[in-house]
This record gives sequence, C-alpha cells and structure tokens, in this order.
Amino acid sequence: MSTVKAAPVFTVTTPSVSVTLASNRMGEVPFTVTNVSDRALRARVRVTPAQGAPPDWFSVVGDAEQDFELGAARQFVVRVDPPLGVPAGTYAFRLDAVGIEHPDDDYSEGPSCQVTIPASKPPKLTTPRGYLTTLAGALIGGIVLNIIVVVLGLTHDSGNCDGFWNCLFREIFFWLFLIFLGFGLMLVGASLGAAIALRIRRFRGHKLTGLFLAILMPLWSLLMLLTVFRLLDHHPIVAAAASPVVLLAVPAVLARGSVLLIRTHHI
Repeated sequence: MSTVKAAPVFTVTTPSVSVTLASNRMGEVPFTVTNVSDRALRARVRVTPAQGAPPDWFSVVGDAEQDFELGAARQFVVRVDPPLGVPAGTYAFRLDAVGIEHPDDDYSEGPSCQVTIPASKPPKLTTPRGYLTTLAGALIGGIVLNIIVVVLGLTHDSGNCDGFWNCLFREIFFWLFLIFLGFGLMLVGASLGAAIALRIRRFRGHKLTGLFLAILMPLWSLLMLLTVFRLLDHHPIVAAAASPVVLLAVPAVLARGSVLLIRTHHI
C-alpha cells in the first residue's frame, strides 16, 4: 500500500547554495520562506547544521518567528560566524520552517547550503587587531563601575560613632572594604567593558578576551602592589590617579594578544 506524501506547507529558497565567507570569516546568507499552504500560519525558522558544523556558528538575524498569511513570503538572514582558529574548509547547513500549532505536520526543509571558510592569512601591520578597542573598553568599564566607590567614599560620615576605638575599627573596616570593593568592581567592569567594546566593533574573540583579562588582572595587580605602588607609598593621590591605567593597560593588551596568538597564531 503506497503512502501519499503530504503537500508542502512552505518553500524555502536562497539565491545561492554555495557561499564563500569574506576574509574576516564572517558572512550572512539570505533565505525566502513562502507559505504555499491553503491557510494562514504562524511559523518559526531554525538552522539545522550538517555533521561537523557546530550549531553555535549559525544564528538567525532578527525575529525567527513570524506570521504567514496565505501566500505570504518572508525574508530571513542566517549569520555565519565561526570562532577564531577554525580550520579552513566547507561546511553545510539548511534553514527549515516549522509551524507553531502543528510542528509535526507543518514542516518544510530548506536546501542544503555550502559555506566555505577561507584559510586565515597573516595580518598586515595595518590590520586592526582590537588592542585599542580592548584597552578603551577596559578603562571605561573599570572607571565607570568605580564611580560607585567614589560616591561611597565621598558620602561616608566618619564622625557618627561613639568612642575612639569604635570609630577607629569602623573606619579601618570601611576603607578596607572600599579598597576590595573598588578592585572587584574594576575587575568586573574592565572585563565586561573590553568584551562589550570588542563585540560592538565586531572583533572576534570578545568573550575569551574578557575572560583572559579577568584572569590576568589579579596577578598583574599583585605584581604592581609589590613594585610600582611601593614606590608611591608617600604619594597616595598619584597612586590613586594612576591605578586605573597601571592596573588595566598591560593586562588588557596581554589578554588580547594571548587570544590572537592562541586562535590565529599571530599577534
């Protein structure tokens, strides 16, 4: 007994089923999804990678779920963004359309699309690598979050206590707490600031750069406390003013350089 194949509900098309990514190894592939059924539908699209292509390389730009009136066609764009260090090669994926109310029945597969990732070329001396962006993001993030510490220090009332020893212990505890809070906020702010700045400028490896910065900062800060800041014991204002630059600049550059070296073998 033969089985009657259900009529397609959607058609999924793309201008080209073979795409070569640009030299920055990022790209976007457009698709058109058309409702060819006899009724209005609400559906979503999803990317289905072939074996060997990790799902996190692909994402749908914008809203993946839309309403489809009878005969309506909707445009979707799939962003291909493989991580740094991925070897050159050809990978495949497709875009599928799935009905919301009846996903098992209202389902159509798109054509297989081949994506070619070109080999990495050694960057030129003038090629932006994200060092300045990392440094600027780290400085802005660290300084912005430390405004909280400045406000707490300026609004602190040191005269509202009873007894010399009670006031002394309270002041010591408060300022120690403020120092640790300031360093913690600077660490978090610098890491987030660097990662966000790199992402905004569309540099690769923004998450890993932020993670490396968070790891390097405590080690570098300890080294600075044992060397540079020891020389500034009698100049607290200079030490406070220079600390964001001294504590953030070198770890930020080292973090970015480490990511580039690990992922691309070039700094």
